[in-house]
Amino acid sequence: KEGKPEYREKIMDGHVGILDLLRLCPSIQMSLEHFLSLCPKLLPRFYTISSSSSVHPKSVHLTVAVTETQRKDGTVFQGVCSSYLADTKKNTEMVRVFCRDSTFRLDKDSTRPVILIGPGTGIAPMRALLQERLYQKEQLQLPVGPNVLYFGCKKQSEDYLYKEELEEFQQKNILNQLYVAFSREQKEKVYVQNLLSKNSKETWDLIHNKTASIYVCGGVRMGNDVHETIKSICTGEGGMSAADTHEYMSGLAKDGRFVQELWA
Repeated sequence: KEGKPEYREKIMDGHVGILDLLRLCPSIQMSLEHFLSLCPKLLPRFYTISSSSSVHPKSVHLTVAVTETQRKDGTVFQGVCSSYLADTKKNTEMVRVFCRDSTFRLDKDSTRPVILIGPGTGIAPMRALLQERLYQKEQLQLPVGPNVLYFGCKKQSEDYLYKEELEEFQQKNILNQLYVAFSREQKEKVYVQNLLSKNSKETWDLIHNKTASIYVCGGVRMGNDVHETIKSICTGEGGMSAADTHEYMSGLAKDGRFVQELWA
């Protein structure tokens, strides 16, 4: 643990890569073979698909935020995968993609309500699920239960993703409630978990009385905050003890009614 804060400040927060380290430490001398053996393999980047295969059977949609950060020395740090995708020429370059099974699965009973919580690019699977729910309603002629979406971003003028599509979902009565938290548009920051807590009675009714499924996608911190908020709703609205709340939440996860896909 010694030196961990300094490592985070100078290396992680400073976005210092291997090439930068070699430039900072010119005294390092080694053969290319030795150097390559020390380099870790580039880790895969996982993105949740943001389209329904029923609606788009021949294509896969991704929702990717391009990572670009200016370093203290004025140079620009670019995310490896997001920048690669952004710079790929449309219809002329092939991108190698590998798929793995998602944990997001709609309940077989289409009448059950769905609570979707996906701020930022976490909206990706929520868009896919809403597309699927609309497909169930319009194409399969199935009765579809209420759909509630919690979305958050810093400013609606900058990163309100899929705004027009969400409005269309509302017009088609597939998105019954849309709660949006613009965290930087007022003095006190507001996040999706704050709106969820504000709607505690509605949320408890959907979860407990109407057996709603909850899907959460986004950063780990947000996911933890949402988890704690739902626990407090169980305690406050459901009158549960801490032990009962823990058991209740475990039951939701076991039954596939509380699903999270989070990233650090």
